[in-house]
Amino acid sequence: MVHKKIITANIAAICCASFMTIVGCSNGSNAVAADAEGSAVDKTQRLGNVKVSIEDPSVKISSLENYVAQFTDDPNELSFDRHVLAYNGSFPRIVVPQDSLDANPDIIAIDKSPIKEIGVSEVAKYFPNTAEVAGNRLNQENCKLYIVESHDGAQPTGHILTKVSQGQVELTEVIRGGIYPQTCMYFTVGFLVQDCEGLIDRNSQITYKSFTSRTWCGDVWKTPDELRAGDSLDLNRSRYKPNPDCAENAHTDVSAYGEWYRADLLQ
Repeated sequence: MVHKKIITANIAAICCASFMTIVGCSNGSNAVAADAEGSAVDKTQRLGNVKVSIEDPSVKISSLENYVAQFTDDPNELSFDRHVLAYNGSFPRIVVPQDSLDANPDIIAIDKSPIKEIGVSEVAKYFPNTAEVAGNRLNQENCKLYIVESHDGAQPTGHILTKVSQGQVELTEVIRGGIYPQTCMYFTVGFLVQDCEGLIDRNSQITYKSFTSRTWCGDVWKTPDELRAGDSLDLNRSRYKPNPDCAENAHTDVSAYGEWYRADLLQ
């Protein structure tokens, strides 16, 4: 039990250390343990995470393609691997205090196994919207379904499973270009992967990459040479300047969480 708590605290500490120049990243194992479950619930409520009406053409479908489009205009630059059926950044019943893990052995825990095979009947438990739109098409002969997990320790962060290959899964964490506040609480996000080629199992290696978005982008700090007399060194507007790396159509807000599924599941 002590070992699990150390793992959780360390993940949060690593998260905060990775974003030393970013405002608002809280550190401390007590905050991580106490706030994790509430954080995930708050995200679900704030983002809505409602079931869309497929018949309503005015509704922008919560597809993986639309999720990625928030971070780049170029699908060749960033995309989900074709094996990914869904992503859920508001994983239900997964974010729990570490002390509860042994008492709930059916809970998928990232420090136990980040890759877990599940049956078709279990999909609705973790990806309810995906199960509803896909129906029995998830049941493919000679194919296995896996949940691949990743921790989210600095919000907001985009999460994309970019590659599935023999014995390996590649995850890309999307960071907004510029300076912006982040919170730092441990919880789990998950991807639903369909493998019909026998590429992965629970022992496959997970690697991580980072991608800085040009379309999810904001201001940056001025250099010391750019600061004028009277500019404050405090974190206020006089210290900021437009980020030259931002695209023309850059925006500052995205829906980084919630549930998103592959568009062709609607067909």
